Amino acid sequence: MNYESKDSDITHVAGNNAEMSEIEWKHVDGENHGNIKLFALSTCGWCKKTRMYLEENEVAYDYVYVDLTTGAQRDIVMREFEEYNPDMSFPTIVINGSEVIIGYEPDEMAKELNI
Repeated sequence: MNYESKDSDITHVAGNNAEMSEIEWKHVDGENHGNIKLFALSTCGWCKKTRMYLEENEVAYDYVYVDLTTGAQRDIVMREFEEYNPDMSFPTIVINGSEVIIGYEPDEMAKELNI
């Protein structure tokens, strides 16, 4: 199957955190495997591999490049990110607001996303 990701700016409201509505998430189309959020860096090789893995497996997800945020937007992203990963390491995937995968972990992603 030929699959291409389509990035588009979206506003995403997550969980009980009203501030999350202020974060500009990018969306990649694919099959719905739950609410998947990826905190990444634009220059991170492991983040790129994680995105490629999700796209190769046709998983729909939202992502934000933390290093490309600024000002109040960055403050909001960093607070949300730290809630899920206090060590603030990349990449960090959050599945349905509760399951967290830190680092490039294809076996764990496959298990948690049922792919």
